[in-house]
Formats: sequence, structure tokens, C-alpha cells
Amino acid sequence: MIGIIVAEEKELLAVKEIMTSIEEINIYEKVFYKGKIENKIVVVVKSNVGKVNSARVCQILIDKFNPKLVINVGTAGSVDNKLEIGDVVVANKLVQYDFDVTPFGRKLGEIENIGQYIELNKELLELFNDLDINIGCIASGDKFIVNKTEKDNIREFFNALCIEMEGASIAQVCYLDKIPFLVIRSITDKLDGSSKVDFETFLESSSNKVVTILKEVLKKYC
Repeated sequence: MIGIIVAEEKELLAVKEIMTSIEEINIYEKVFYKGKIENKIVVVVKSNVGKVNSARVCQILIDKFNPKLVINVGTAGSVDNKLEIGDVVVANKLVQYDFDVTPFGRKLGEIENIGQYIELNKELLELFNDLDINIGCIASGDKFIVNKTEKDNIREFFNALCIEMEGASIAQVCYLDKIPFLVIRSITDKLDGSSKVDFETFLESSSNKVVTILKEVLKKYC
């Protein structure tokens, strides 16, 4: 079984559109949708926005369904000028840019017994060969950033391609539980100061784009 976590309702609807034989399962007041994509058994759940919400749902998913792979799909804001709205970014590593214990001699984003970055399994990244995607660092934090200076700082400090609010916390839970994971994001907004407007305008189309990539990956995954 493959677990899929989204944060937004439109992201959930996009995933459900490509599912068959959907069954609803209620656990701790969260609805988990079990079904199939490309003949693979999947369970998809909406975490809601933010690192705590996504970490909680990820642990419930692991405890109750024992997935062999967890995939976080959704949207993100670009911090790299080369990315256009609708482009897909796949994380090769993730960082919590707002995790800060630097007064104790650690790097910004560094978590005890984990490190600054959580890296993905290189063999899983091979699933994206021949697909139209960008691979790089994704930075997560509990803030919807609209300020270009803040975005520039995150890009320069972490060499990040995009920012969002859940991926690195899901990665941390999976890392600690020794569950393979992927984070796939489609860009909804750029560096031009119109992040909120762009996000609301392009959430649905970007969600559909990232689900197209998800479907192709599941075709290849054994």
C-alpha cells in the first residue's frame, strides 16, 4: 500500500479524480480514502496546512495502514527565477527553514540526530527519469511567504528551489519511522510579489499538474 498526503482540498480532489474503488475510512476525525491508482492500492488523506498537521496525519497513516511508501503531493511557491507556474519540483532533500536552535551551535534548520537536510532515496528519484520535472531542495516552514527578500534569503541559504508548509515535516516522520518517501510539488506562485493572488488562481491547475506526475510515477513503481 502507498500512502499519499495532501494539504489542500483541491489537491485532494485532484488525486481522487484518478482513483478507482474509493472507500472512506474515518480515524481520529480524519477521512482516509482507500482505493487504486494504476492498479496500486493507495490511501490518500488531507492533512490541512502546516507542519504539525502534516506530521500528525503522517504518523496516523503509518500506524494504521503500514505503507511501504509515503508520497506528499501538492503545490509550492517558487524561490528560483527559472521556475514557471505549473512546473513540477521533486525534492532530493528537504529542510525546515524555520527550525532555529542556532544559539546552541547548530546550523539553521539542523535537527538533533537528523541533521540540516533530510535526503531522499536516490533509487526512488530514478522513477522520475524521462519526466518533465525539476529536482532539488524543497524548504518547509509554518509561514506563507509573500516577501521577495525572505524568499531570496531561503534560496541563497539553503539552495532551495521552492517553499511550502508540509514536506519536510512528513519527511522527518518517515525518516524516523524508516519509511521511504517522496515529495512532489507544482509551482503556484513566483518571486514577483503577487504570491497570494497567484496561489489562489493557480491552485487547481497546479494540483492537476502534480497529479499527472504522480500517476506516471505510480505506473513505474513496483
